[in-house]
Amino acid sequence: MSHALSAIDLALRGDAGGLSFLERTAAIYVLDAATTPGKLTTYGWWNFLNDALNEVERYEASSSPPDLGSHVRLLATITRRVARRPPSSDRRLIGTCLANASMSHMHLLASPEIGQFLVQNNDEMRERNMGRIASIVFDFSFYRTNSIRRSAFSDPVALEQFCGVVAANAVSTGPDAVKYLIADWIVPSIESLPPYAVVAMMSHISIEAMGKGCPVGTKAVIQSLLETVLKKAVGPLMTDALRESDGGYSVLEIRDTAPSGAKMSQRIAALSFR
Repeated sequence: MSHALSAIDLALRGDAGGLSFLERTAAIYVLDAATTPGKLTTYGWWNFLNDALNEVERYEASSSPPDLGSHVRLLATITRRVARRPPSSDRRLIGTCLANASMSHMHLLASPEIGQFLVQNNDEMRERNMGRIASIVFDFSFYRTNSIRRSAFSDPVALEQFCGVVAANAVSTGPDAVKYLIADWIVPSIESLPPYAVVAMMSHISIEAMGKGCPVGTKAVIQSLLETVLKKAVGPLMTDALRESDGGYSVLEIRDTAPSGAKMSQRIAALSFR
């Protein structure tokens, strides 16, 4: 395995070094001045996540991919925790990283533009990872069971955790991000999105908004969108899921998104009630 999946594999086996590496990578940034001489970069969880997703996709494209379900679950779990950290906190962590490295790399950090460039790069990496994760949870193919090969991204626990990642990122970013995710993305596209992903996302947005670190104004935005969400998203999906779980006709059957028929419908209904 490559470096990211190897670290996750060690952590899953209870290796102290692997666990410590994941904890440090999720908590701090390090300055990399060696990979490309003369060009500074920072390395943190968003870089690690990008590497890990690339490695999973590469292994799954091989003829006999290993079982990476547990690896993806752990990756999603830690990523959700990191996504609860506001972008402003990420920027402060990078500032701390640069301050700690300034003595040994004074000549490379002489210009304030370099620090701004590194912060911007990290912001873009975070956004790019969120886009990748959203494309996973809103991909119908990961909810089907009639495919010959099952992806590690099809793991129900990982899928829900990834929904939680997108929700946590929106809430920690602020009310505008929450409004954009719900009103400008999910609700207008409700007919073309996997039902389970929609209700899981809404459920986790509400859960994340109850946290102590929820930015000011986020709860007010969610309250203002509540009627629209219930009327156009959660309500119809819950009704359809309840009908499907009773063995009746359902649009879920047409969409072919349920991994186990009534079982998935019951999960959708449970998340909707939550």
